[in-house]
Amino acid sequence: MTPSKHRFFSAATTLLTLLCISLSVQAKSIERSFETVSGNTLHVRTDAGSINIDTHNKDQILVNVSIDGEDENFEVEFDEHSEGLKISGKRDSSWGWNNRLRVRFDITVPKQYELDLDTSGGKIEISDITGNIEVRTSGGAIEVGSVIGDVELDTSGGSIKTAAIEGEINAHTSGGSIEVVFAKQPTKNARLHTSGGSIRASFPSNIAIDIDASTSGGRVHSDFTVDGKVKKQSIRGAINGGGPKVALHTSGGSIRIIED
Repeated sequence: MTPSKHRFFSAATTLLTLLCISLSVQAKSIERSFETVSGNTLHVRTDAGSINIDTHNKDQILVNVSIDGEDENFEVEFDEHSEGLKISGKRDSSWGWNNRLRVRFDITVPKQYELDLDTSGGKIEISDITGNIEVRTSGGAIEVGSVIGDVELDTSGGSIKTAAIEGEINAHTSGGSIEVVFAKQPTKNARLHTSGGSIRASFPSNIAIDIDASTSGGRVHSDFTVDGKVKKQSIRGAINGGGPKVALHTSGGSIRIIED
């Protein structure tokens, strides 16, 4: 082998070695499991990352945290206590917020469990669950499966979508649409509000509610007959005799009240 070819292969080998070392440093996965009981609460607070919640028929919490980037800039802490589990994700602010860092929390909890989730930078997805849930994100969409329990959803930068909800629901977004399915007759008031999108609310045919729907940037349409004031941009009145109040408000889109 000529000296020039030797230097080339030597340099290539060195580069490949450095690349492998770099990839191993910049990719990290944390896996933990915790014993728990149904009905307890999972708290998640993270400075970055998406959160995905799945369920199973076991009294156990399974956690997988994937960190892609400079993992030494991101720390994950677990606090196990008698009422559940708290997970904290903290980013080292001294490194600045422009560094490439992708974090994902994949968590499996018992089928019956309470959730309190908060992320500053990602999407939140929750599968079917029984229990009250509170969800907040500053930078992503929220998608929720069927829930038996009260629901609080808040995002500053994405849409909100749910499957069947059996309980009180309050949903707010500053930058997207809202789509909610009410599975049964509400026993409590509900409020859906967006500053930048449309609202689509689906109800069973025998629903009995007081509806208060208004938009500044579109039209309001109802599949149901409303006993009250019906205008192009607002509907206020009773459906099937009235009941709990359902408030739907948007500043930048249309509203559809659908008979499902």
